[in-house]
Amino acid sequence: MKYFLGSAVLTILLVIGLIAYQQGAFSKEKIAYDDEQVGLDDQIIINFSHVVAENTPKGMAAKKFAELVEEKSGGRIMVKVYPDGMLYSDYDELEALLDNEVQMIAPTTSKMTERLPSWQVLDLPFVIETNEQLKAVLTGELSGKLLEELSKLHIKGLTFWSNGFKQISSNQPIIRAEDFKGKQIRTMGSDIIKEQYRKLNGEPIPLNFDDVYYEIQNQLIDAQENTISNIYSKKFYTMENHITLSNHCIMAYAVMMNENFWNSLTEEDQQIIIESLEEMQEWQFELAERINGEFLEKLYKEPNVEIIQLNEQNKKQWMQSVSPLYEYFNQKVNGTYFNLLLQDIDKVEDF
Repeated sequence: MKYFLGSAVLTILLVIGLIAYQQGAFSKEKIAYDDEQVGLDDQIIINFSHVVAENTPKGMAAKKFAELVEEKSGGRIMVKVYPDGMLYSDYDELEALLDNEVQMIAPTTSKMTERLPSWQVLDLPFVIETNEQLKAVLTGELSGKLLEELSKLHIKGLTFWSNGFKQISSNQPIIRAEDFKGKQIRTMGSDIIKEQYRKLNGEPIPLNFDDVYYEIQNQLIDAQENTISNIYSKKFYTMENHITLSNHCIMAYAVMMNENFWNSLTEEDQQIIIESLEEMQEWQFELAERINGEFLEKLYKEPNVEIIQLNEQNKKQWMQSVSPLYEYFNQKVNGTYFNLLLQDIDKVEDF
């Protein structure tokens, strides 16, 4: 019996030794790696999540950014873009960024106002009136202050992208300010936006972008504000077929990155990201204007869609109704930012 057990143990040890030898466990030589595998190990992956369609200004800008970064880094930095809420919803994406589940997002500035109230400065209605003014504000002194505020949340603010001006889609025509009375209007969570519709005697219903289609489809809201590109790409017009061209406020996106992830990058890699965003900035502003224009032309051709142009008289009525918001923001929220907003706009007028 002892002889049998001894033979069995010896056999097991020989097998283990043979396997270890084959795997190089007893070898002092360094295990060789495939060169391609080394390249993959060194590659930096940036997951970029957003909630709109790929054919919108933000969707196309995210794709362009990914291409530029890959080109400038020689493929060493890969930006993987996940559109249409594929990874995270409008509600969840900020938390995902803070947890480094994704490294980049580009939410609307209005979305950030719940944590950074001063960002409501970009939600004030009828202040920015032209694309030139919009560009000046999103690249001016105010924009720098807003991006710096993101550090309070441990977020690296990178730049702003434009989606142009917001319009109104509704299930009944909205022509005059009084037409908002009693209407349930989908808004984002910004207090300034909600208060705007209360001043118009409407009922603001804060909803995440992902929920808007369902709410319209089930007739749970009467109207919503959005850019033409979002109204068209998400097919809101198929259910709310009255579109009022009001240009009452802007929609902008804040491009941001998880701060810890940003700090983990080398200065060279940080510069690649910054240069890519700077290189495409003018293109992005022009893209937003062009896409909104092209989608508006398509809406004009839709047989069941009514396009209503807000005339000057009705615009003045609307502005008069919401005028207390300017003083409220200036006195109660951030007068410095309000003045910077006006200064950035005035620079366009002076030019």
